[in-house]
Amino acid sequence: MRWLLLGPLLGVATLAVGCSSPTPTPTATRTPTPVVTPSPPPPGTLRVGMTGAQSNMDVQQNVSEWATIFGPGVAHSRLLRFASGPDVALPSMRVECDLCREWETPDNRTYVFHLDTNARWHDVAPVSGRQVTADDVVSSLERLRSEDGPNAMLLDAVDAIVAVDAATVRLTLYYPDADLPQKLANPHAVIVAQELVDGNRLRIEPVIGSGPWTMDRLRSGQVNFDVVENYRRAGVPAVGHVIMTPVGGSGASVSAMLGGEIDIGQVTEEEWLIVEKEGFLSVLTPRQGIGALLAVNTQRPPFDDLDVRRTLFLALDPLAGREQVWGATAYSAMGVPVVEADWLLEPERFTSYFAQQNEARSLLEAASPSVERITLTVANFGQKYLDYSDVVAGQLRDVGFDVTLEVLSRADYLANVWRNRDFQVFVGPLPPTSTTNDFLLSLLHSQGQWNITGVVDVELDRLIGAQSVESDVQARGVLVRQIQERVLSQGLLFMPAITIERWAYSTRVTGFHLNLAGGQGSFWESVGIIEGGA
Repeated sequence: MRWLLLGPLLGVATLAVGCSSPTPTPTATRTPTPVVTPSPPPPGTLRVGMTGAQSNMDVQQNVSEWATIFGPGVAHSRLLRFASGPDVALPSMRVECDLCREWETPDNRTYVFHLDTNARWHDVAPVSGRQVTADDVVSSLERLRSEDGPNAMLLDAVDAIVAVDAATVRLTLYYPDADLPQKLANPHAVIVAQELVDGNRLRIEPVIGSGPWTMDRLRSGQVNFDVVENYRRAGVPAVGHVIMTPVGGSGASVSAMLGGEIDIGQVTEEEWLIVEKEGFLSVLTPRQGIGALLAVNTQRPPFDDLDVRRTLFLALDPLAGREQVWGATAYSAMGVPVVEADWLLEPERFTSYFAQQNEARSLLEAASPSVERITLTVANFGQKYLDYSDVVAGQLRDVGFDVTLEVLSRADYLANVWRNRDFQVFVGPLPPTSTTNDFLLSLLHSQGQWNITGVVDVELDRLIGAQSVESDVQARGVLVRQIQERVLSQGLLFMPAITIERWAYSTRVTGFHLNLAGGQGSFWESVGIIEGGA
C-alpha cells in the first residue's frame, strides 16, 4: 500500500535543519536596567518583540517560522487554519475554515471546499482587491506541491486539485490521509493570487495576500502590520496596527518590556522570574514534535528481548530527569503530535510505565550478565542533551546496568543513528514531525522510512494503519491512545522533554490565546489591547 511508503520527506539535510533543543541552553542573565518609558504607542497599536528575520517573502518556498509567526505569513490566508482561543485545550491541531466557509468529505478520498465569497485580495496592483477564486486556490496548491518545493510533502497524498466552479475546489487523494486538514492548515500552505505565481514576485515586497493585515518592513528590520479595511470577519483584527520590533541577545526582550517598548515577547524561565516581579503575565504553549527523543533498537541485543526493554523503562524516571535538566516547563510523553489534547495519555498513565526501580533491579538480577552491558548514545546538540544523558546513565546504573556513554557529533548522529541504525539506545532530537502520521507512519510503522526502533509488530502496524485513514476525530483519538499504550508497553521510545515556550505580556494585552501549531501566526488577529493600560 502506497501510504506505508510515503512518510514525511525527511532527508538527512532536513533533519539537520529541523532538530532543535527543547529549550535554550541556560546562560547568565543579569537583571536588565529599565530604560526610560517611551511615549505611548499610537492608539490601537500592539507591540511585539520579534526574533529572527528572513529576506525571502515567499512563504510557500521556505521553512522559516519567522515568516509564519512574525512575517509575511501573517498577511496571507490558507484554506484552513489551526484554531486558537479560550476554548482550545493545548496541545491542539484542531482546524477551522480560513478562506473556506465550509468543507465536506463525500468519501475518505475526496475533500470539497466552498470558499468564502467575501474573501478579497489586498487592494494593491495587480490584484487590486478582486475576489479570491477557486482558480487561485488551484494554482497555489499546484505550486506548493511542485517537486522542488520544500513543503511539497504536505500534499503527497493529493492526486488532483480541481476548480468545480468559481467558489468550489475539490481535492481527490491517491489514498486516504486523515492528516490532510492539518496539512492544509500548515502556515506554509498559503493561498496566493494567480497573477503573482510566475517569476519572483512572491519573494519580494510588497506582500499581497488575502489576510487581515498588510505588511510593511522597515530598513531597521521592524515589521508593521496595518489592518485591512472592511475585512470579511466582523470585529477582526482586534487592533488596528501591530509593530513587530526586532529583539535579540540575552535580556533584550526583558529590557524592551520593562522599558515599555513592547507588549509581548518570548522569554526564558530565568527572564520570566524578572518580568513576573514587574506585574507581567505569561502564557505557556507546547510545541509538538520538538524536543528530545529516547529510543531503543529492537534489532540489537540485548534490546531484541522485550523484558530487557521493559526493564530499561522501569529504571528510568522521566519526570526527575526532565525537572533536573529541561526545566519545569518541558513535559514528557510518548511524543506523537495530536489533534486534540485528550488524545494524549494522562500523565499518571504515561508514568506508570516508568520509575519502578526495585522491580527493574529484580528483573536485571535474574537476567543474563551480558544483558547489563549497554551503550547509551547521545547526540551533542547542546549541553542539555549531554546533561540529560548523564541523568539517564545514572538512573540505569542505579539498578545495575553497566552503561558506556557514546557522544556523537551532529553529523555522526545523523549518519550512525538515523541512517545506519547503529545504536542500542540513544537520546537526541528527532526529525520534524508536525502531524500524527509524520510520527507514527515514518518512525514506528514497520515499513516506515525512519522506523528508528526496527520494530516489526503486526498489531502496532494495524493500529497505525487504522488511525491514518480515520477521519472521525474522536474515533481516531481512541486509536492513537491505544498506540501510545502499545509503544510504551513494548519499551520502544518516548520523548522525555517536549518544548513548552513561555511568552510574557503586559496587562495592556487582552485575548492572547497562543497556539503555535505548525508555527502559525493566525492568533495575532484576536489579540487586543486596553488603551492606557500598563
